[in-house]
Amino acid sequence: MPICKLCFQEVHNGISVPGFQQAAGAIHEECLAAAALKVAEDPQKEGLLRYLIDWEEHATEERRLWSRQTSGGSADVSWEWKEVNIPSYKIRSLLDVGLAAVVFSTNKSTNYALVGRQVIKEALGKVDQTVIAPPEAVEIPNDLFDCIVGYDDIKEEMKLTITGSRKNHYLLIGPPATSKSLFLMELGRLGGTYAATGSRVTAAGLTDAFFAYQPKVLLLDEIDKIPMDATAVLLSAMETGDILVTKYKTHRQLKLDVIVFATGNTDRTIAPELLSRFDTKLYFPPYTFKDFITVCRGYLSRYEDISDTIAKYIGTQTWNLLNKDVRTARGIARRLREPTTADVDRVVGFLRRYAKES
Repeated sequence: MPICKLCFQEVHNGISVPGFQQAAGAIHEECLAAAALKVAEDPQKEGLLRYLIDWEEHATEERRLWSRQTSGGSADVSWEWKEVNIPSYKIRSLLDVGLAAVVFSTNKSTNYALVGRQVIKEALGKVDQTVIAPPEAVEIPNDLFDCIVGYDDIKEEMKLTITGSRKNHYLLIGPPATSKSLFLMELGRLGGTYAATGSRVTAAGLTDAFFAYQPKVLLLDEIDKIPMDATAVLLSAMETGDILVTKYKTHRQLKLDVIVFATGNTDRTIAPELLSRFDTKLYFPPYTFKDFITVCRGYLSRYEDISDTIAKYIGTQTWNLLNKDVRTARGIARRLREPTTADVDRVVGFLRRYAKES
């Protein structure tokens, strides 16, 4: 099975790359169209492509016959730089991105051919379907972040970012079960948000979500586990707001004004170019026991309708017997059949019984 010369994945039904006496490989139609559209962002290179397409389409039959024989039928027409009157260094720019290939070369001459001319032509002929997501104000509840102990300066900065006109992306780094998780949970109460998990997100899934929901705020947990293909989509969204879908015979674009709040356990596995997109990087220390109990009391009583006494007991048992995670405490509260310490012990015992052995 041939490997695409652009994405290095298997090609089942792709475009042949012209070569000497036989095809020199294959490229996915989608990859070729995407490369053409990328090159076409430069008006001069777009003009170069269009010129070469026109030249190949109007080449003489004699030239076509010689090209087919030389390339073993992998190219219907080829040309030298002198024939098309284009300096070889400009042709090199097309070779480098896979839009052209060498089909014959000697010390005296080199013959080139476009790769998948019809695919390139159709890609260039498309009119971008650009959608501009309308700006929408995000309403902030009066009690946003109230369950989080301290960090008043962070709360204020985040609120200003959400309601302001200047984009600012936040990266929250720290061990599991720290305030970073609560910040993300609280932000999830806002309208116009979309939540995703880095270890599960894909480029296609993230792109589809952007088009479908057009979020004002993206909440991304486990960003330290995000795959590289999704990283590319996220980079573009954070820097310019451009979300692109480029496939053969399909090209659409969304202009999105999105703020990213992301959390991770470490920044060591985050790609440097992605790390640099975050204007504000915040590093959280682990909770103390006192802070953890205060958070559980505030969060569970406010959002899970648990009495202060039971909320404190849930926090204590979670800290001492489980994993010191606010999410675990929330899960215990939601499993209660009755608001008693005995029922808390029942749920905690159940969780401990089937907990992963350390």
